[in-house]
Amino acid sequence: MDKNTEKLEMFRKAIQQQADEELAAVTAEMQARRASAERSRAELSAKTELDKIKTETSRANAQFKRDMSKCDYEMKKSVLDHRNRLITDFFADTEEKLRAYVASDLYEGCLKRALEKIRSTIAIDSATVIYAREQDIPLVRSLISCEVAADSTIRLGGLRAMCRSKNVFCDVTLDAALQDEKQKFIEKKELML
Repeated sequence: MDKNTEKLEMFRKAIQQQADEELAAVTAEMQARRASAERSRAELSAKTELDKIKTETSRANAQFKRDMSKCDYEMKKSVLDHRNRLITDFFADTEEKLRAYVASDLYEGCLKRALEKIRSTIAIDSATVIYAREQDIPLVRSLISCEVAADSTIRLGGLRAMCRSKNVFCDVTLDAALQDEKQKFIEKKELML
């Protein structure tokens, strides 16, 4: 029986060894699967976090662009408002100086030069009407023999003329000259944003 017991013990050890090997193989396979699952879970978690970061970065970039655009708009608006105030103040001051000039003795020379400019454009004859401010009519009548009429749209001074037979118009008013200068000033490239 000793031999049988020995054989049985050897058989039991062989079975135990085979069982231990199979258990080790199954355990190793399970550990490998668990490690793979952990890596997959970690990769998925990292990808999810990366997607969240990308989404947040995109949102932050979009908000930054909106804020910069708004800031740029506000700055340009402020600069344009300031520029317009400066232009308005400059031309209001210029208009006041023109009013002082019109009130001076030099204004008669201005009216004479205006008549010369009109003569160079329109033949001053009976078909021509010269338009002036109400207060300038006596002076203009003393300088020219054609019809002179009041024009309430001439605020600063100067003359307008219309040749009815040729339908030609000539404007040499200080109002038109000031408006032309203001328009040229506004359109200067150096003053554009």
